[in-house]
Amino acid sequence: MDSRAKKYLLCLTLLAALCGSPPAALAQPAAPAARTGRIERVTIADERGDHGLPSPFTHAPDGVGYALTMLVFDSLLWRDRQGHLVPALARQWRESEDRLAVAFELHPQARWHDGQPVTASDVAFTFDYFRQHPNPFMDVSAVAGVDALADGRVRVRLKQPSASFVPQLAATLPILPRHVFAPLADPRRMSMQGVVGSGPYRVTGYDKAGGRYRFSAVEGHWQGAPRVRELVFVRMEPSLALGALRRGEVDMIRALPTHLMDEAGRFATVVKAQSGHPARLRFNHARAPFADKRLRHAIARGIDRQALLRIVENGQGEVSAGRFLRGSPWQAGEPLAAYAFDAQAARRQLAQAGYAPDEQGRLRSAQGEPLAVSLLALRGHARLASALAAQLEALGLAVQVQLLERSALAARLSAEDFDLALVSQGVNGDPGNMARQMAGKAPLSDAFRSRADLLELLERQERAASADERRALIEQAQAIYAGELPSFYLYSPLWAAACGPRFCPWFTPGGFAFGVPLPLNKLMFTQ
Repeated sequence: MDSRAKKYLLCLTLLAALCGSPPAALAQPAAPAARTGRIERVTIADERGDHGLPSPFTHAPDGVGYALTMLVFDSLLWRDRQGHLVPALARQWRESEDRLAVAFELHPQARWHDGQPVTASDVAFTFDYFRQHPNPFMDVSAVAGVDALADGRVRVRLKQPSASFVPQLAATLPILPRHVFAPLADPRRMSMQGVVGSGPYRVTGYDKAGGRYRFSAVEGHWQGAPRVRELVFVRMEPSLALGALRRGEVDMIRALPTHLMDEAGRFATVVKAQSGHPARLRFNHARAPFADKRLRHAIARGIDRQALLRIVENGQGEVSAGRFLRGSPWQAGEPLAAYAFDAQAARRQLAQAGYAPDEQGRLRSAQGEPLAVSLLALRGHARLASALAAQLEALGLAVQVQLLERSALAARLSAEDFDLALVSQGVNGDPGNMARQMAGKAPLSDAFRSRADLLELLERQERAASADERRALIEQAQAIYAGELPSFYLYSPLWAAACGPRFCPWFTPGGFAFGVPLPLNKLMFTQ
């Protein structure tokens, strides 16, 4: 028996242990269920596996960790299959005329998993708690205060008008049970048994080492019984998961690599969507040599982004026009068109920045120093890092690629201990996170704060009274950003999932919550 077969059998054995079924039972697909009927179990293969305990302060800082957490918790609002805002814990909401307050009316039947009612006091507590325990996905700094009123009504007061509060924060922030979280000294030390939410599922199994989860439907849930009774997530390599999907042993592969799409399409349904999660090359603009934007411009001109997309993603995706996807209501024009690939123009710009090739074609400064740089990337971006390094070396740079784990990459970026870095962040949803990604202090942020006019535009777009006004401000901000180029957006890959006959996922247009571009919107499991 080869090693791949052994790994596969181990996956099945561990999955069975989590679900309480013998391994042999997994080889027998359940009888097909009607789309509108209930499904006993959906098993989802996930290559990474562990995304932390699904609780607001313990899940991994990524979209999957958040999506799993929101199976257990609810926000005030949510996004449906069309990407529209719909009621969740709040059955209706209204913004004040001066745009400094938003009133929410909670669903009177909403209950926590322990049977206690969800109250306005819980909502007020949640905003205060996130202020005391910051979360990178939920910035509550725009909130001045929250008033718990009578009859399940809540008033959120804002420090200034916020165009992103309702469409983003209110549809993202998980509301916490005060009676559970108030006694906790440190919410990062929660156990699985302590995870109490108001969402459609309870977490009833979590194996961190094995990367496996089990979620059980809350029978009698206040929004109705979920369509899928049990969700199981199991760590499994995509190539092995493909065979398991063919045999009916798993129902869905969450992330299907592009090179497996054709094979999967021969026997399964492949669901695709533009990810809105572009890869970008971040320059360390705080120190030499990339403090000189002429060098940043020259490097960008020498990168063939279409070739990168073809080599790394089999051409599945789109080269970035700007920060947003083409077709986004927030993307006007192509501000990155000035950096269309042109190797000769790149070399001329390198010369203008003071770099000329030596006899071996290696770039050297006027002082004779070689242009030698480090390129940091996550291990998952190894192919992109290798392809990009090859292009940069063709320009004459000496490039050392360093592949890191997520925490190590974040530490290096925070310490500004890098020259170049490949990073990827979502750009879906409301554009309110532009300021954090461009000028914020988080590790993946560009940390670019040297243009006061850009910072002013980013602040003004958040206060804009209309979509048209906001769009015009964002267009101006993108133009300045493209001129300064603290980062260079490369491409946004196509993402895909594969599924069998019993259950198929869908991608939410524009993403759900803060723009999560994954086929894990909880409504696909509940409705």
